[in-house]
Amino acid sequence: MAGRSRKQKKQRSSSCSWSSESSYSMSDLHYGAKLPQKKAKKEFLANPITGYLTEDDTNLDSSSMGRSKKRNRPSKKEQYAKLEIVKDEVSSSEDDQDSAVLSKKRPTCGRRKGADKGKKGNENGQRQKRATILSWLIDCDVIQENAEVVVIEGETRKKQGKINKDYILCCCCYYVFTVADFYKHAGGTSSKLYEKIFIAETCSPLLSSMVQAWNLPEERKFRQFNLIETKEDASDTYDDACMICADGGDLMCCDKCSSTYHHEKCLGMKEIPKGSWYCTFCVCKFCGDPAYENDYLLKCSQCDKQYHWECHLAREPVSIDINHTPQGTFCDHICNEIYDKLERHILGVEHELERSYKWALLQNTDDGSGINIEDHYQRTVCHSKLVVARRLMEDCFEQIIDRHTRIDVVKSVVYNCGSNFSRVNFKGFYTAILEKDEEIISAATIRIHGTKLAEMPFIATNKEYRRKGMCKKLLVAIESALCYLKVEKLVIPSVSERIGTWIENYGFRLVSSPLPKEIKMHNTLMFHDSKRLQKHLPSALSRTYRANSRDFFHPN
Repeated sequence: MAGRSRKQKKQRSSSCSWSSESSYSMSDLHYGAKLPQKKAKKEFLANPITGYLTEDDTNLDSSSMGRSKKRNRPSKKEQYAKLEIVKDEVSSSEDDQDSAVLSKKRPTCGRRKGADKGKKGNENGQRQKRATILSWLIDCDVIQENAEVVVIEGETRKKQGKINKDYILCCCCYYVFTVADFYKHAGGTSSKLYEKIFIAETCSPLLSSMVQAWNLPEERKFRQFNLIETKEDASDTYDDACMICADGGDLMCCDKCSSTYHHEKCLGMKEIPKGSWYCTFCVCKFCGDPAYENDYLLKCSQCDKQYHWECHLAREPVSIDINHTPQGTFCDHICNEIYDKLERHILGVEHELERSYKWALLQNTDDGSGINIEDHYQRTVCHSKLVVARRLMEDCFEQIIDRHTRIDVVKSVVYNCGSNFSRVNFKGFYTAILEKDEEIISAATIRIHGTKLAEMPFIATNKEYRRKGMCKKLLVAIESALCYLKVEKLVIPSVSERIGTWIENYGFRLVSSPLPKEIKMHNTLMFHDSKRLQKHLPSALSRTYRANSRDFFHPN
């Protein structure tokens, strides 16, 4: 029925169920050309923006974006009761203070085993789990703890050691090392060190163990397509929550897809349109018309919006570059430029920061719908770090289950899972990480909607590193990259008790009402009990430029 409205329904967890299907096919056009080798962009890697955030962060026991996981876990009954209340809340796990030195020392190159004896526990007497690739491989039983490893280059066995969740113990000097430092200690020179360190028992490299762990059945199910199926009423195939605010109630339905909206509260319409009505995801982004009979719409590989080819040609004259093969279809040159910068300079590349910190942008590339990382080694390391980031998120947050579709939101966002319901279609998400000595300290999820808007629904920091400026370091790196991509605005959801922190310490402000057009036009992750905040990146960049008296892209 055209433009119909539905009465408020009694919310039931059984109204929809979901299953993961890998056979779902999209209509995007893709080309399988070889990608150029990625190189870090010095302009924003070596000299990230400083001054975006205030130097004095607040001391809060909980999270700054929402509620984080408590140290003492409640009983299963208490967890279930709490889940029904807070399962849709967005949160971060960080409120930090800037500090140059971490309070707890880690085993690094040249540190003897046992040097930190008596300092390995946290305040609860339990050892803090490190977010590393080694800990992941051991936890999923792909590698046994204390397994012997050996560095082999060519036919030469160089060094032997024993693997641990935190480090590798050298058998010749009894010093503990990170994986990279152990390889250097053995005299290795290759940049692909995970291919040169072998498990002695199986004679297989660490890289093979990483591939095996990534393809475990329990890991693969987290990354599959979220197919939402209605059970009770086959005639009702619509989402029970608004695309914009994620709340239920009296909703207006799109005549082509499952999306629903509050016509007055969220779209600003005084009346429900007569006749057929289509949401922004079912019409051409240029002319606003849907695909009629004997017509079709293309889908942009970057912003996921649809468009008529004729409308595209009217705005973007076709030019052929024989030196560059397109990797997808793009609605305009802006999306093409963003995609190209992400592909060539950002995704999967380690970016050096001060004091041996690094940050990187990761994405699950297995479904083939986004940017492809052709190099097998680089793709494997990217996927492995993504799993570690997901484990860090789960350690910091209570499980967030969408109350209408029952999907696990955090897992689906980190692995950029698609869905037949637009509201929970998380294609296009990336995960940014901050790491030091191969340990992931902070992680955040972002999605870029062209140059007008980017969103960051989750940011988390390992408990041991909170209030030490780690959230600030990662956020500065993210904003630097967004400015490099010419993104104008960053949007986040926040629960009420954290709004003050984001405004006072991080430069955000509440999104004004009525909602800006760019938010209505894009799918941004929202929670029914949260409010949107935004930060204008160009103005922040201008202030940083004046404060530092130097250009943002300052060459080395």
